[in-house]
Amino acid sequence: MELSVLFHEDEMRNLSPSDWRHRMMLDTNPQTEEMRDCVKRLLDFAEKQGILDTEMLARLRNDDYDQFRSAIHELSVAEFLLPLGNINWRPRGRSSRVGEFEIAPVNYEPIFVEVKTIFESVEERRRGRNWNSLREVTHNILSPFCVNIEFLELPCDVIPRRFRPWFIQQIKILADEIKKIGQQRELIFEDSTNDDSTIRIKVAFTKMWDDDKPTLCSMSWSSWSSMSDNEKELYERVKEAIDGSLAQLPATTPNLVVVAPAIAFGIDEFQMLAAMFSFPKLTIYQGTTPTATKREPTAHYDLQGLVQQSIRTRLSAVGVWHHKWTKEPQGSLDVYHNPLRAKEISHRVLELPSVYQLIPSGVGTMEWIPNRPSE
Repeated sequence: MELSVLFHEDEMRNLSPSDWRHRMMLDTNPQTEEMRDCVKRLLDFAEKQGILDTEMLARLRNDDYDQFRSAIHELSVAEFLLPLGNINWRPRGRSSRVGEFEIAPVNYEPIFVEVKTIFESVEERRRGRNWNSLREVTHNILSPFCVNIEFLELPCDVIPRRFRPWFIQQIKILADEIKKIGQQRELIFEDSTNDDSTIRIKVAFTKMWDDDKPTLCSMSWSSWSSMSDNEKELYERVKEAIDGSLAQLPATTPNLVVVAPAIAFGIDEFQMLAAMFSFPKLTIYQGTTPTATKREPTAHYDLQGLVQQSIRTRLSAVGVWHHKWTKEPQGSLDVYHNPLRAKEISHRVLELPSVYQLIPSGVGTMEWIPNRPSE
């Protein structure tokens, strides 16, 4: 299916700039071309699978970008796992639907697969909204500068009409003070709200030209993509997503819950191990005699995470889907096997290119098969 059939250009223009469907239709750079090719490939896959029905089309076309992303993740994970065996979409078990699809590997029990997209937190969504607001303000103002926005304190939404006069005033001042192309000046915008909250935004003005053009605007993610308080809670959001799947999972058949992070952040090995097992504890081996061989410390997990409770024995494994917006399939899947599972998925069943599995290796220890590449 062509994108022009699924998405109408006029409708896409009305979407927020943070909605990638808006960019896919209007931008012509190589990145968005890859995204368009990726979506077209997945639509063709859905058609061949007979799943491009009214429900799927409604999710892809939904004004809510989360619906589009979750549908794309389901299709991409299914496409990725297709080499394992035939797919049965929307299987039923007990009294309700138990997964997006069921896959039947050769000579092995069918595996129920539930795909859960983990979206941005309230804080991350607020930053996205404010980025859109400030981007619209700055792009409509002529100046010789390229500006970079970095949110320092953002307890609520910025009021653009307050930011605009401050921004124009700084341009007038800096246009006289900054003479050389490439020079930069950083300033802080502060605003108080009715509830006494303080908004602080760092704006870096970099001179790019000697004449006035529409201001270019970029955003710095470094200040909050590191281990901020918000990201320290990411493993808790992983647990919530898996908890939401447990009631739907069959108790007597193998199952795989795949979590797919939104594009604004990634779920790494540390966060997944904290969610499933515990924060790691190092075991230091020391020789008992002066000539004993020393060994490297190893990480030990005491299973105090989500696999601790008895109901969670229903969970066979959790996968983390690393989506790639590319014309050809290039995603990868990390699989974390549950040592306390009632029904095992043999790691040999999931041996596919770009699948990395953490399997039990003794009491409280785990081993990657094959070795997972570093980011």
